[in-house]
Amino acid sequence: MLAHEIRQKYLQFFRDRGHVHLPGAPLVPVDVLGNEDRSILFSGSGMEQFKPYFTGAATPPSPRVTTVQKCVRTVDIDAVGDFSHCTFFEMLGNFSFGDYFKADVIPWTWEFLTGVVGLDGDRLCVTVYIDDDEAYSVWKDVVGLPDDRIHRQGEDKNFWPASVISQGPDGPCGPCSEIFYRIGEPGEMTMTPGLSPAERYAVDDAAGRWLEIWNNVFTQFSRSITERGDPQLSELPRRNNDTGAGLDRIAFVSQGKKSVFETDLFGPTLDRISSLTGRPYTASMSPEDFAYRVVAEHTRSMVFCIADGILPSNEGRGYVLRYIMRRAIRYGKKVLGFENPFLTEIAPSIIEQMGGFYTELHERQALIMETIRAEEEQFSRTLDRGLRILDTVLSSESVRQSKMLEGKVAFDLYSTYGFPIKLTQDVAAERLIQVDLAGFEQALNAQRHQSQQNSSIDKDVFSTSAMQVGPGSELEPTKFVGYEETYTNAVVTAVYGDLGRISLARPGDQVLVALSVTPFYAESGGQVGDTGWLTADGDGVSCALRAEVIDTRKTATGVYLHSVRVLEGEISEGQSLVAQIDGIRRRAITRNHTATHLLQAALRRVLGDHVHQKGSRVGPDRLRFDFTHNQAVSHEQRAEVERLVNDWVLVDEDVTIYPEVPLNEAKQRGAMALFGEKYGNTVRMVEVPGISLELCGGVHIRHTSSIGLFKIVSETGSSSGVRRIEAVTGEAAYQRVVESESTIMRTAALLKTSGDILTAVEKLVQQRKDLEKQVKELQAGPATIESLPEPAYVDNVPVLTAVLQVTEPGQLADRTDAAAQQLKSGVVVLGAELDGKVIFAARVTTDLIGRGLNAGRLVKEAARITGGGGGGRADFATAGGRDTTRLKQALESIPDMVVAELNEVTR
Repeated sequence: MLAHEIRQKYLQFFRDRGHVHLPGAPLVPVDVLGNEDRSILFSGSGMEQFKPYFTGAATPPSPRVTTVQKCVRTVDIDAVGDFSHCTFFEMLGNFSFGDYFKADVIPWTWEFLTGVVGLDGDRLCVTVYIDDDEAYSVWKDVVGLPDDRIHRQGEDKNFWPASVISQGPDGPCGPCSEIFYRIGEPGEMTMTPGLSPAERYAVDDAAGRWLEIWNNVFTQFSRSITERGDPQLSELPRRNNDTGAGLDRIAFVSQGKKSVFETDLFGPTLDRISSLTGRPYTASMSPEDFAYRVVAEHTRSMVFCIADGILPSNEGRGYVLRYIMRRAIRYGKKVLGFENPFLTEIAPSIIEQMGGFYTELHERQALIMETIRAEEEQFSRTLDRGLRILDTVLSSESVRQSKMLEGKVAFDLYSTYGFPIKLTQDVAAERLIQVDLAGFEQALNAQRHQSQQNSSIDKDVFSTSAMQVGPGSELEPTKFVGYEETYTNAVVTAVYGDLGRISLARPGDQVLVALSVTPFYAESGGQVGDTGWLTADGDGVSCALRAEVIDTRKTATGVYLHSVRVLEGEISEGQSLVAQIDGIRRRAITRNHTATHLLQAALRRVLGDHVHQKGSRVGPDRLRFDFTHNQAVSHEQRAEVERLVNDWVLVDEDVTIYPEVPLNEAKQRGAMALFGEKYGNTVRMVEVPGISLELCGGVHIRHTSSIGLFKIVSETGSSSGVRRIEAVTGEAAYQRVVESESTIMRTAALLKTSGDILTAVEKLVQQRKDLEKQVKELQAGPATIESLPEPAYVDNVPVLTAVLQVTEPGQLADRTDAAAQQLKSGVVVLGAELDGKVIFAARVTTDLIGRGLNAGRLVKEAARITGGGGGGRADFATAGGRDTTRLKQALESIPDMVVAELNEVTR
């Protein structure tokens, strides 16, 4: 059965059993509430995004869910190239949140593997936790497996997390049951007498004769510590199931292959590589076939990473991606013999093969190709030189004897030639040489410390916001009416001070206030939170309330928290009041937000479809937009982007909001989505017809003309492969124009011109250049024969040599010409020290060229004495050298050279 058939049949199998098919998470780990899990670099299993469902922090759309999850794991990245290891793989998953349990999922597991996929049941065995009699009974009595194919294992093998009972941590946990497929033939299996079935299984498993293809995790306990310090397990109020099945492994055993690389998952990619190299892939352990597998697997991994917004860099997951890409490049060039960039020739086959299910590959194909092209070109320029340097160092006597490469050398390769440390380790390991990682880290930390010293960024910028889950977690979600209303009546549902929930806030207090309903937009999607006021009339007993809302945030559970400063009166739980946003500020934000959409559309038209949003900040004063692009935007491109946006403003296009659109329909219409953003089954879509269509939860204007004027303020680099544009609209743009005109008028006044400022500035610049030239001539002294030593005479030919002081090479040439003109007939060779190096200039008058003298040969030989080179025409030439201590010696040799050339002609 082909892999795409297994994928679809799996989803249909569990849909037929009441499961809702939800999309997998992106490779950047984000849970169903949109919170990034910073404890891991990549999504590595299907259950990670559902943690809020398992813990009860959020309610799933159905108690039964099924997914296909993209995963990246890099623990064994250096082993990729053998027959079993991959960095990218797909995990099939079915989940029960307090619904079905072992009695249902275990028979389903067997039915799918044997009945749907068609695996030979006699080649399957299972493991259960040593005390899990319930799972054992289902496998034996319901499925019908014999005792010798059900193996009990300890908590280190069959409990999740592994060894949690004895070692922790506290929290939800449970036994698991794994399903294995026998890849060893009967004659290869252990037949040692006296061993129990479990012992024979353990021996064969250690020998690689069993392959795990499926795991059911039964989360039914909570682990804690008793007062005596002993671990204990207590039943959870509801029992959950988490299934993870490896699509790649099921595919290769169902197809009867020896490895995943022989399946349809890699076949088209390996065929493409074969067509490029001109030799077939033979599925051997030869260096060439090993390199085939490295390039194929790593190209698949990089394609999926880039499609999910992960770009090569020197930090975090971007560093891992860069290492994957550069490892593939190295094997492609050094083993497979690629001389030109080749990854962009391979990636399209993966996009074509996998893009039917993973539609983001087609949607972001331009970005994928541009990112791979730029990284491959950049690394190819330095790879050969870096490898030569590394080869020289590894071949040195000291390294061969010590079997250790200095960390400083590894760091130089990293910082100068872009070698990830693991790539250096790979090359060194091939010669059984280790790398001094401690020395590398020391050099790296020194560089980071220097960078921090040179940075003006306040470290508080990187601190985590205090407004995380805590306040509001016990409340129902807030009803948001801010798309339609700018003010509303509301009831205070909670007030929070520094130490927690409080009953009352008085004038001068700054607190967090939760309301039953709010028009205040909470900061999200790059748009800042609303500000405004909370007010209430007095009741004759208490004073009227007047409080300023200075920010609005939202908890993971949908509770809006208003940061409030009480000015007059009191605010308390249960109080009725009026919530009103700052309308002028909101209108400025909406102008900037819609302008951001137009900006992205313009960038894609001018720069290409590889442009995708990587971040934004939409405030009332300006907008900031980060986007994928590998080089600076030129002045002409920037001007064209600005022109396009302003053209769209002037045509007064409608801005249409679609509040609830099925996600699949939005994707089919081509709506652009944010990298790493988690979307529900329905989404909010914002369209400027014929120009822009994006998924967006922010606030927008109704007509593009409301933007007024759009002006780009700056364009800079944000990070590797990411550029940043800052711009202003409306009143801020108008104010910028006013300031620019004022600057122009003041500049004109200083230049004493009424109109043509450019001509006046050009004239001023030329005057400055003329003055600088005069100053340099004065510093060099007069270029006359009287200021130089007397010439020597060789066969009646005047030969003038001297060491001068100059501030630029042109001065030496000028003085050489001046001296030759005054001599009328002769040879002039002058030298000087400049910036720690030697420079020469030589002139031979025309009448002496016929006698065989040549300025180019004279100056070349003088430069050779100082460790340099150069040359030129017979009448004039220049050269340079490195050894300043030999300048005088070089000039003293000129008369002898003249004699030699004259004698050569005579002979």
